[in-house]
Amino acid sequence: MINPNSLRAADLKKKFAVFGSFYDIALGGELVACRSVLELLAHDITPQDPDNIAGLKPDLLIVMMNPGSSRPLDKSYEPPLVNRWQDIAKKRQWVATCPDNTQYQIMRVMAALGLQHGRVLNLSDIREPKSPVLFKKISALSTVAGGGVHSIFCQERRKELENLLMCVSCEIPVLVGWGRSDALIPLAKQALTSLSGFSIYGRETSDEKVLFFHPSPMLQRMKEQWVEIMLGQMSIKI
Repeated sequence: MINPNSLRAADLKKKFAVFGSFYDIALGGELVACRSVLELLAHDITPQDPDNIAGLKPDLLIVMMNPGSSRPLDKSYEPPLVNRWQDIAKKRQWVATCPDNTQYQIMRVMAALGLQHGRVLNLSDIREPKSPVLFKKISALSTVAGGGVHSIFCQERRKELENLLMCVSCEIPVLVGWGRSDALIPLAKQALTSLSGFSIYGRETSDEKVLFFHPSPMLQRMKEQWVEIMLGQMSIKI
């Protein structure tokens, strides 16, 4: 096994391509920028036509808090406008996406374990880099009829989730790391219920087994520790 913490961003870009599916939707009286799914793909299995990505079976599922400031590589790209949550999957477009430090952490785990395809979902699709602002939006939407559809783990989007999880194969491991904020507990419980039957891996923040440390903490030594803990959990069981 290679030392994953020795892999820098430039090394990881040579190994993996990143594609995301972005959309805009009106929720709670405002237009909200979202990303429904992200794909981390080894270059040698990346289809020439990105539209074929959805049919690939991932080696690893990853669930995190939200897309943060994730954006397409093409700054001129305009995500499709979705008028109804039912159209999120119908209007899905795969576009090359800028990787970030969190995704590099996932890539390090994948590289060390020889995994080629990671599919990233989030507790919330909302693209908001500031956590306090995100939590405020989530809280406000929880009081609005239909406001919960920003999460792919809501009941309304169950079919879309099943298609992405490929639920016929629960042997696919699920790596979770959505952070420690109590504001996420309702969404975290919703996600864990949806993932019942899958093997869950993550660094728990407490005995409640609801909140899990984020993959990319601020300190470098803690980043490296997170990778080492994940490999300790997963290398034996995968």
